[in-house]
Amino acid sequence: MRAIRWGGAAVLGTLAFVLLGCAHFWAPKAPSLVFGPPTVQGERGEMVVSVADLPKGVGALGVTLGGITYPEAKMADIKVEGLSGYVVLAQEFAGGQGGFVISTISSQGITSGPIAVITFRALDEIAPGEIAFDENKIALIDVDNEPVDFDLAQPTYYAR
Repeated sequence: MRAIRWGGAAVLGTLAFVLLGCAHFWAPKAPSLVFGPPTVQGERGEMVVSVADLPKGVGALGVTLGGITYPEAKMADIKVEGLSGYVVLAQEFAGGQGGFVISTISSQGITSGPIAVITFRALDEIAPGEIAFDENKIALIDVDNEPVDFDLAQPTYYAR
């Protein structure tokens, strides 16, 4: 009888260690802000701005001037357009640097998906590495007006 209790305790202990060891698989993913690579068709280019894994949804995204740097000789007429119910409150692009602010117009932001698209006139071929984003000049706010810690991603390809 005593051996059965010890055996049962050993099995339960082992099971507890296995479950604790796998706990990281159930942890929520960190929120991500994704600036897609530039895609160009003819003279028109665009970059999709998306979010992923935001538990409460995006309330606003702010990129201060200089938060985006780009090759001025290769890109012109840069504009930001809101997607998925987001509107552009401000934007400025000049001298190879830019910034913008977008916000949701509803009380519920999206948790994953596209929120804006940056459009431009391509003057020359543009590689993804030529456009840079400064994470220190970007603020992501949830629908409760709380700042969100996020991972910044800039993939070199775009998959649909």
